[in-house]
Amino acid sequence: MHRLRLEVGLRLGFAELDAVQTARGRAEAMFVGLRYLSVRPRSRREVERRLWRDRIDQAAIQHALERLAALGYLDDSQFAASFARDRIRLRPCGTRRMQSDLLARGVSREDADRGISEAMAEEGATEEALLQRVAAARMRRLTGADPSRARRRLFDYLARRGFAASRIRAWIEVNWRAEDTR
Repeated sequence: MHRLRLEVGLRLGFAELDAVQTARGRAEAMFVGLRYLSVRPRSRREVERRLWRDRIDQAAIQHALERLAALGYLDDSQFAASFARDRIRLRPCGTRRMQSDLLARGVSREDADRGISEAMAEEGATEEALLQRVAAARMRRLTGADPSRARRRLFDYLARRGFAASRIRAWIEVNWRAEDTR
């Protein structure tokens, strides 16, 4: 508002009033966007949805998105890599699940694939290692269950976590022992 040279008692014409309203909309969009990003990293689409939800003007939203990107706060490729690193470390799952979750957050397929590959390389992770980690932890929870039911439940769980059916079957064939669930 300082740039608009406003002062008390100043009469505004339509052009000046429009400039004030535009500046206010842009400031509100930046404030909401920065506050939303302060909680955790977000994709460009998530921020855009949040601004829409607050009924901010489309022009102000576009300006805020461009400004946030220019400042380095919005980068879908970096977001995808950060998201994938968190998944690898905290809630491991298959790359299909990571990709699906990123696409649901509005990240492009290219950025999602690039981010996942980058995170897997940084963490020294492979799909097989993630499958091993998740399957072994889940198998311990199935101790005492009926072996055929436990095997089916393990398969279903791993499939929901985004691992390929062929890899799950191979892992179960190699690592499954019916006596492990008793």
